[in-house]
Amino acid sequence: MLTANHDQRSFQRMALDTKIILANAQERVEGICRNISATGALVEVTSGQCQLDEEWQLVMPSADNNVEPLKAIAKVLRVDAGSTTDVIALSLSAVR
Repeated sequence: MLTANHDQRSFQRMALDTKIILANAQERVEGICRNISATGALVEVTSGQCQLDEEWQLVMPSADNNVEPLKAIAKVLRVDAGSTTDVIALSLSAVR
């Protein structure tokens, strides 16, 4: 018997707990990536740092100096505000 998969996402998410950097022309924000897929990421940042529809350059440094960091354009799709941190849903494009 097959079990129902209630997660109807196009891509599976991979749970992470790794540092990321979001940057644009005006500022740089450090955060923690909680999960990532081929087209999106869920990150935690200090409250008030990111706003809906903003675009950022996302950089996820590599633990190995021989491996390039993951880079992508990230658009803020959702902001779940908290008292000290916000959880941000990002849409990723131009991933390299």
